[in-house]
Amino acid sequence: MFRVRLGAKLIFWFLVGMCIMCWRNLKVVIMKKILKSSLVLVVCATFIAGMAFLAGCESADGLSGLTVTPSSATLTPASNTVTFVAGVSVTNSLALPVEWSLRDASLGSIIASTADSAIYKRSSKNGDNVITARDQYGNTGNATINQRSDAYDYVLTVTASPSSLSAGTNTCTVTVTGGVAPYQWSVADSSAGSILGSSEGSSIVYQASRAGSNAINVSDENGISASIAIIRY
Repeated sequence: MFRVRLGAKLIFWFLVGMCIMCWRNLKVVIMKKILKSSLVLVVCATFIAGMAFLAGCESADGLSGLTVTPSSATLTPASNTVTFVAGVSVTNSLALPVEWSLRDASLGSIIASTADSAIYKRSSKNGDNVITARDQYGNTGNATINQRSDAYDYVLTVTASPSSLSAGTNTCTVTVTGGVAPYQWSVADSSAGSILGSSEGSSIVYQASRAGSNAINVSDENGISASIAIIRY
């Protein structure tokens, strides 16, 4: 009887030990599966977030639709400032802040700016300038600035001293007034005479080379022209 009970107890504790070992092994398998699943979830989430970030960056990279508004402006000494705003002509966004630069700093300067705008002020000089906007991806846009006088005389007046030439006096000074400098001078008949020295400026020296009439032509910066006839007797 004692041996039967002892055998039963041994069998019972053996089964208990086997159950404990199986439970421990089962827990290890479950934990490994949980860790693997968590690792897969972390990797997937990281990949998705990375792709979303790259997609957001690439949407503006290489953008060719950067614009500057207004695209052109005319300034005078009385109205000497203009505000330019950078934008895009497509659905992408600018990579702010925008950097501004000028082709000719002697014609004006940028006196104030924000992330996407700039205020340009002209100098006392007349001429044409270009302002460029560049975003952080290197995309650029331009606008032109035309700087003119407040009042413009559309008539050029040309005079000569003396007004006629003789064999002993074959040179004269020709002067223009009105219009906008610089001026360009030319002669109609180079065989009858020529311009001595520079052909620019508000006055030139004309020299006749033979008897007869010749026309002296002048034009200003805006293409307005006039002429005067010089006669050598």
